[in-house]
Amino acid sequence: MRKKESKTPKGKKGNPVQAEINIGLVGHVDAGKTSLVEALTGQWVDTHSEELKRGISIRIGYADAMFYKCEKCNEHAYFSNSEECPNCKGKAKFLRRVSFVDAPGHETLMTTMLSGAALMQGAVLVIAANEPCPQPQTIEHLNALAISGIDKIVVAQNKVDLVEKDEAEKNYAQIVKFLREFGYENVPVVPTAAHSKGNIDLLIGEIERSIPTPKSDLKKPLRMHCGRSFDVNKPGTLPEKMKGGVLGGTILSGKVKAGDKIEVSPGFEEKSIVTVANNINCSTGKLDEAVPGGLIAIETTLDPGIAQNDQMKGQVIGSVGSLPEPVSEIELEIHFLKRSVIESVQEIKANETLVLTIGTMTSISTVLSSNNKKAKVALKKPVIAEKGQRIAISKREKMKWRLVAYGEVQ
Repeated sequence: MRKKESKTPKGKKGNPVQAEINIGLVGHVDAGKTSLVEALTGQWVDTHSEELKRGISIRIGYADAMFYKCEKCNEHAYFSNSEECPNCKGKAKFLRRVSFVDAPGHETLMTTMLSGAALMQGAVLVIAANEPCPQPQTIEHLNALAISGIDKIVVAQNKVDLVEKDEAEKNYAQIVKFLREFGYENVPVVPTAAHSKGNIDLLIGEIERSIPTPKSDLKKPLRMHCGRSFDVNKPGTLPEKMKGGVLGGTILSGKVKAGDKIEVSPGFEEKSIVTVANNINCSTGKLDEAVPGGLIAIETTLDPGIAQNDQMKGQVIGSVGSLPEPVSEIELEIHFLKRSVIESVQEIKANETLVLTIGTMTSISTVLSSNNKKAKVALKKPVIAEKGQRIAISKREKMKWRLVAYGEVQ
């Protein structure tokens, strides 16, 4: 179980102003992930114009929730995202603040999901009760979690309000069988109805029991994956009032204070960039100091033009001088997935093109040599890759990029 005492910065009421953990919402397209995020947090995270038009998530979405448990209703373990217990209307006890990461489920956006997995420490796998399990992206998303080392998961069997009891039970049996095949034993499965907020209290309870806050080492050098970058200046802002480019992501280790110098790598043209963390923000406002857990945004002294439209996504942020040198070639020990959408692909050939997901960085690469156990690849652009790091490997099959293996950096 997670520690009672958190090192996460506290607000005026003693509650953390920064989330303790990032939990991904993953699964096949149209399983109801975004609706479930709204039921858990009260926020609709699909705000991009194209997302609203198409009705699917395209970018990674983020939203925070504060979890509570009513001590008066303790016998029934009544959990909620409200300070007032929805059951007895009494005051509930604060548990923790959580950031949810909503990953796209569409097959054409698999590389976006893979980069989002680098920001997660746990996951809710959303499976629709009104369709057979598994669906193609259910398989790929669970493989992505395994590659990223995410073993703390809860399954939300969503849309149970759309099926009869016997259909829900049949679907449940399929889910349990599917999880066992991937080595996920004893994973809790919670039937939910996101649109009517059915069983959201039970889902929160299982998240609290099964996905604890990970331990973090604040003494290590700063390491942070950049998942978003943007320009916050409105058109017409005067030069003297302009703010620097903003880098958004998650701290993996160490900490950063407002005013600290930070290094951003691989930067541009194989040269890392040293900048200053002018301001640090999270969903609740400004932070004097940020630690691992949750999603933060760092306003830097970088030209906002180079940060707009996620141009800095995939960069690694660290304490000055602590980051390894960027590389343009890497050697990988290859591990093919036991079960993938394309069962026939069990080889990597010289000269073929692959898409590698390295942290939050997506990079096109060319295979220089391969014996199917080890492969040497040349990257289109330099990356930060550390020994032992796992890298997701996608191959093009029938005009689509499919997750087929992962490689360990040698």
